Amino acid sequence: MKRRVLLPLAFLAASAMPAWPQIQAGPPPQPGHDHSQMHAQHVAQMQAACKQMMEEHAAEMKATSKALATNLAQMKAALPLISDINERSRWQSNIAMWQALADHFNHMAEHAEHMQKMGMGCGMMMGYGMGDDRDREPGRPATPAKPQ
Repeated sequence: MKRRVLLPLAFLAASAMPAWPQIQAGPPPQPGHDHSQMHAQHVAQMQAACKQMMEEHAAEMKATSKALATNLAQMKAALPLISDINERSRWQSNIAMWQALADHFNHMAEHAEHMQKMGMGCGMMMGYGMGDDRDREPGRPATPAKPQ
């Protein structure tokens, strides 16, 4: 019984051994490609994607803010037509709530537009871009470079 289990396991381990150094080493570097060049290209692609995403987000926030303002104006226009005191009170409460939400969306749309105009990318907003310390723990400041 033990031989039936151990023999296939030993065979699998022996066949995987020659491939193990290749797996650990990763793909061989291609001639003419520098790691720093590839990193710079990757960073440029990520920044372009981030900029596009921020533009779309600002446009969506602005559209939502405009839609809320339009709906709120319709609610305010309908308020004088309500004769029941309880119903009118309920509508006034709803209008106050929707006004607060519309103000918040408007503020967020202005903030997104301001961040876009300032050229702040996703990394700047998330606290990255303050150095090149990839190994440091989140929340710890970047260590200054040592003079040589």
